[in-house]
Amino acid sequence: MGIHLTTLESDLTPKVDDADLSERERSYLAVSWGWDATERGYSAIQSTKPQTVGYGLNDSPAGLAAYLGEKWHSWSDVTPTNDFLCATLTLYWVTQTITSSMRDYWDNHRYPVDRKYVGTPTAFSVFAHQTVPEGEPPRSYLERVYNIQRWTVFPRGGHFASVEEPAAVAGDMTAFFRD
Repeated sequence: MGIHLTTLESDLTPKVDDADLSERERSYLAVSWGWDATERGYSAIQSTKPQTVGYGLNDSPAGLAAYLGEKWHSWSDVTPTNDFLCATLTLYWVTQTITSSMRDYWDNHRYPVDRKYVGTPTAFSVFAHQTVPEGEPPRSYLERVYNIQRWTVFPRGGHFASVEEPAAVAGDMTAFFRD
């Protein structure tokens, strides 16, 4: 029926020659690349050595809490409740699944996604603080890869939109699939 996304997968961004980008797209990418240079360390280690960091996080609840908390602090404009953070930490700790949660990065690094056009009707819920505080990605940029049928920009929320703004995500998803 369709795809509803609240975050842009970096593996499915368009590959476009600089000459074919609009000024707005170039500006967006420059800010995004700047963020990559200072914030994407987690992705580098998780895509190359997930077991190394995973064993350390599984061995240290304080380390796991710091790792997860840093992501919430950097990628969100909302601080979740202590109950939510403790429940998330407990879920990873008790099940020892932080390492397996990182394996997606390793898999994507080893087996890259074919960046062909995604013709399935797609909705994007764009949140103001979505991992990168660069603002709204240009719709034209993402239309190079996705068949965008719905584009909704929200003033609050970030990478963890489903937790930060659950009513907004549910409402946008419902409207998209109802249409």
